[in-house]
Amino acid sequence: MISKLRYSAIALKCAMILLTVYAAASPQTGARNPQTQTAAAPQAGNTPGRIAKFTTTKAVGDSNMTEDNNGNIGVGTTLPTSTLTVNGVIEMLSGGGIKFPDGTLQTTAGLGAVSHDLTIKGDGTQASRLGVAVPLSLFSTGFPWEVLTVSNGTAGGHAMRVFGGSGPNGVAVRANGGAGGLGLEASGGQLDGGTGGIGLAASGGLANGGNGGTGVYASGGSGFNPGHGIQAFPGHPLGGVPAKAGLFHGDVQVTGVLSKAGGSFKIDHPLDPENKYLSHSFVESPDMMNIYNGNITTDPNGLAVVELPAYFEALNRDFRYQLTVIGQFAQAIVAEKVRDNRFTIRSSTPGVEVSWQVTGIRQDSWANKNRIHVEEAKSEKERGLYLHPESFGKEKERSVEWANQPETMRQLKPRPLN
Repeated sequence: MISKLRYSAIALKCAMILLTVYAAASPQTGARNPQTQTAAAPQAGNTPGRIAKFTTTKAVGDSNMTEDNNGNIGVGTTLPTSTLTVNGVIEMLSGGGIKFPDGTLQTTAGLGAVSHDLTIKGDGTQASRLGVAVPLSLFSTGFPWEVLTVSNGTAGGHAMRVFGGSGPNGVAVRANGGAGGLGLEASGGQLDGGTGGIGLAASGGLANGGNGGTGVYASGGSGFNPGHGIQAFPGHPLGGVPAKAGLFHGDVQVTGVLSKAGGSFKIDHPLDPENKYLSHSFVESPDMMNIYNGNITTDPNGLAVVELPAYFEALNRDFRYQLTVIGQFAQAIVAEKVRDNRFTIRSSTPGVEVSWQVTGIRQDSWANKNRIHVEEAKSEKERGLYLHPESFGKEKERSVEWANQPETMRQLKPRPLN
């Protein structure tokens, strides 16, 4: 009988222990009482919210872990604020790590200094900045946007600064586009009001006592139909004054043929320079024509010899003459044509003032090899297209440039503002 009572007492004690463990481990309902987050050392008793543990082989007490009414687990704290909140140091042994929802596994943490092999130098601190071994190769597939993005949030700060090696072959940045793609694309910063940022700024190198470097050097790509060295378009107006495709401040030299749809000079108006401009059109000709003119008065014999520049006959051929008598009714003729860079005028009476003009067609070696084709048929590829489609009421895609460089023109079309 005594033995049965002893076993019954032991069973009752075990049942109470299990009930205590279940009560401590089960989520509680109702409002959570506000608590102050503190380190929770194991207690001798059984505190509600704490996860129980065996303190001895026969006794259950508080552990250092708690679970609140929302199922949040706390280690070293009685106030967990997430699914798992730890107040203290977490140590991962070999083979451990953190796996993220995208499947990536992080086995090392960010440190004040970076540990690495010889592919990187520096420890990432201000005193020892990181550097990489060269050449550095970044490669990506299946990603249509930037492989590398560099940003500087400081007002006026530079996002990237690159230095090339010394010497004529040192290049700071070398960009090669993909098949048919742009080698370098740059956009100025967007600004609401004021002036937007410059898309690309370049400055030639300083050479003390020598020749400064060229600001921009461009060369078209080689091909059956080679590419242009520079192709520029004005910005697309959003209601303001149309812009220029090119604006040069200073002298411009063209060593080849200059082809244009029209031309003029534009200056401040001589009579009202503060309020008006004055423009004159160029004089056009189907020939490479030079014009020489002046005024001269015939002598008592009615003769006048016009002296032309020493290079006149070497530069020109096919001379044409015009004479106009000034101030009186008289006649004037070309008595002798150009010979030895001069020609003679004869008037019907002496002392006649004559206004003269002589034109010649260039015959220098460059002109002889580069005559302008006054009329030429469009190629098969360009037929039905226009140099200036808007002048004929046609859309821009009907331009010759769209036929010759469709991919480039698509890339240069205006893009929506970001």
